[in-house]
Amino acid sequence: MEHEMITALPPEFDVNIYLARNTDLAGMTPEQAADHHHLWGRDEGRICNATDTRARFLALVPRDAPLLEIGPYTTPAFRRPAHDVRYLDAFGTEELRARAVAGNMDPSGVPVIDHVWHGEPYATLVRTPMAAVFSSHNIEHQPDLIRHLRELGDILEPQGRLFFAIPDRRYCFDHFLRETTFADVFGAYHEKRRAHNAASVLTSRMLITHNDMIRHWRGDHGLSPFLTPITPERAAMARETMAEIEGTRDYIDAHAWQFTPASFRALIDFLALSGTIPFQVERVYPTMRYTNEFHA
Repeated sequence: MEHEMITALPPEFDVNIYLARNTDLAGMTPEQAADHHHLWGRDEGRICNATDTRARFLALVPRDAPLLEIGPYTTPAFRRPAHDVRYLDAFGTEELRARAVAGNMDPSGVPVIDHVWHGEPYATLVRTPMAAVFSSHNIEHQPDLIRHLRELGDILEPQGRLFFAIPDRRYCFDHFLRETTFADVFGAYHEKRRAHNAASVLTSRMLITHNDMIRHWRGDHGLSPFLTPITPERAAMARETMAEIEGTRDYIDAHAWQFTPASFRALIDFLALSGTIPFQVERVYPTMRYTNEFHA
C-alpha cells in the first residue's frame, strides 16, 4: 500500500532555522553557522531543525497508515481515531490500570491494549504489516537489542519506518555510564538474552546518579557513583540486589543500553552495514537544551 510514509523527513540541520532561532549568531555566513553547529551548537542543545520539540517529531508519523505504539502505559503518544494505531505492551489493559493506581497515576489514560506480549516474536501477535512503529524510552530496556530490531522489521511494510524517542545518557541518571557499543549488543544477541543479566541490573541500581535534566544541562551531575564512598548502606543495597537477582525468576527491569545521538547513529550504522539488522538510519535529531531525549 502507498502511504505518506515515504515522504522526506526534515533535515537534521537547517542553516536557515539555526540562524533564525539563534539570534546571537546574526551576521554569520551559512558556512560559519554550520561550523558553529558542528563545533559547539549540538552540544549546547541549540535549535537547528524543524523538529525541535517532541510534538513536532510526533507530527512526522503519518495519520493515514497502520501504526504500532510500544509500551504506551498511561500516556500514549497517539490516540484513536486520530491515528490508525494499535498498542503493544507486556501487560494487558486492566493490569496496566492497576499498576497506574498503585503508582499514583491516572489509570484513565491507559488505552485498550491490542497485543499483550509475553516474549514471543512480534509477528505472531501483530499480523497486519505496520507502516510505522513508535517507541518512547523503550529501546534502552530491551535485553537483546538486535533481536528486538529484527522482530520489528518482521512487522513493518517494506517502506515502513521506526520512530524512536530515546533518553540521552548525558542528561539522565545514566550520565556516568559509557555509551553502548556494537560489541555490547552483539554479546547480548549471541547469548540469546531474554532477561537482563546481573551486570545490567546492578549497574541500573548502583551506578546511577540523579535524574534532573535541568541540573545535568547546567553541569551539575552529582557525585560519580564510581567515586562514591563504600558506605554500609551502599554495601547493603548491593547485597539486597544480588540476592534479588539470584532469588527470582521474574523479569527485573533495567537500562541495558546507554546512548547519545552520535553513539546511537554510529551503532545503528554499524549494525546495518554489517547486515545484522534490516534498517538504516534516516535521521537522528539532536537533543534539545533542557530536555533529556533525542529522536531517531
